[in-house]
Amino acid sequence: MPTLNADICYPGYVAWCLRRKKGYLVGIAFTDEQTLFSARMGEQVCQIERYCRMNEAHDDLQDIQALALQWVEQHADEFSHDSVRKAFAQPVLD
Repeated sequence: MPTLNADICYPGYVAWCLRRKKGYLVGIAFTDEQTLFSARMGEQVCQIERYCRMNEAHDDLQDIQALALQWVEQHADEFSHDSVRKAFAQPVLD
């Protein structure tokens, strides 16, 4: 996750890969539930940063915090511990 830190690394493997018009969609299977949860939390931070950029929040901390809260209210359920458990329990595609 270069947005957070170029050195962040989560152990896992490529579980599936689908060709798209402009590249590939890749699914990663992480080695344990905690790694999956950590990666999803990192993804959440990246999504919040993207949301703030899309809404042109620059340096005003209050605007950034308000947009971050707005994003969390809209999407937090997608990143809950229960949703991570469901994702971790899904079988890998053959």
